Amino acid sequence: MNSTLKSMLIAAAAITSVSAFAQDKATLDLLVKKGIITAEERAKTLQSAAATKTESGMDRVFIKEAGANRLTFSGRVQGQWESASYSETVASTGVETQATDLNTILMRRLYLGAKVDVGAGFSGEIIWNFADKSGAGAADKAVVTIESQVGKFDLGYQKVNFGQEENTSSSALYTVERSMVTRYWAESNNGRRVGFGARHVGLHYSNKVTIGEGGPGSFAYGAAIVDAVQGYSAAGTNDFGYYANASFGWKPLGTTIGINFGLTPSGATSATGGAVTAVNGEIAMAQGFNPYFKYKTGDLTVLGEYIVTALDASSTSATDRGFLDRDPSGYNLTLAYKISENLEAVARYSALDTDGRGQQVGDGFREVTTTGTAGSTYDKSHSIFVGLNYYFNKNNAKIQLGYEKAKLEGRITGYSSGVATVVDGDHADADIFRLQAQVLF
Repeated sequence: MNSTLKSMLIAAAAITSVSAFAQDKATLDLLVKKGIITAEERAKTLQSAAATKTESGMDRVFIKEAGANRLTFSGRVQGQWESASYSETVASTGVETQATDLNTILMRRLYLGAKVDVGAGFSGEIIWNFADKSGAGAADKAVVTIESQVGKFDLGYQKVNFGQEENTSSSALYTVERSMVTRYWAESNNGRRVGFGARHVGLHYSNKVTIGEGGPGSFAYGAAIVDAVQGYSAAGTNDFGYYANASFGWKPLGTTIGINFGLTPSGATSATGGAVTAVNGEIAMAQGFNPYFKYKTGDLTVLGEYIVTALDASSTSATDRGFLDRDPSGYNLTLAYKISENLEAVARYSALDTDGRGQQVGDGFREVTTTGTAGSTYDKSHSIFVGLNYYFNKNNAKIQLGYEKAKLEGRITGYSSGVATVVDGDHADADIFRLQAQVLF
């Protein structure tokens, strides 16, 4: 009877150990203490349970296809509170029109990614953003990567190198949001924003070499041939964009300088957002340059960049935005200072000149709505951001608080043969507060 009871207890413990190993270990320890089983029987039972668990696949992620060397998951959770006020002022009358204030809480980003290494330098990666406004989510990145001695090749959907702030991961931004300058070139083309950089489908190449004994210097470079239109499902456009980049870093001086370049027809659109073709029938082109630098000394980090794009297209429409030699330009200057190991102060100044192409407040600042004279469009804008970052565990867990004061100037009332009519005294003001918490894994 005692032998039968012992066998039943050992079998029960072995079965249970497949689903709750830690609890079963405590149970077996108790049985040994009570003298019902021996220590040797306990060890054999645990070993058998572990083998059963491994064989069943319950102690690991089960990969569909054999041959994968490593599967890695990653994620990003960002929750945000934002509050903003916006008003427009007509100089000739002194009338100020106030928009409805913004005061909301949202999930800014919900990223989940998976990367698999299948060996021989081949890997694949997918990152999905579940917080995309479409409701169904959207791809943030989807590439097949080949790494070799001559560099890395990414085939698929990811960012091209254009815009220092844009190509900084949203998890590592010093500010809560990217600037109006960055958004003007990176966000989708709407007839005002250029839609020049950000994510495109195509072939992306990058490489980095060290310079000097011990590698104090580095030279990075890359190129991309992609669909001219942003997005991962823009089939049928028949146009390509071409991008190139180069940078040099020198650790002893804490300095990196670089330049990004792009050539694409996607930047030229009409006032309604449609494509503009030149009079001779050729597709209009956009050519962009983006020099930048980063300097770090002690607890101070300084970042600066300049963006200029030449939009070359002529139009016969008198109401068109007139892309004949339009050269919108802008710059960002950011300073970050570590007050302590965990606390950091940040300031950024941004300025944008659309050269008559125009910008509405919603083009540069998320969620801020327009009112007044038909949701007015302005020629120039500038803003200053000040904020604090508190790091609990580097970028993996942090809280960011920021205030941005922005002014848009020179209301565009229309176009005559491609020339913008600008009312210099008219302006708009925005005050924006944001608080964001992040967990990165």
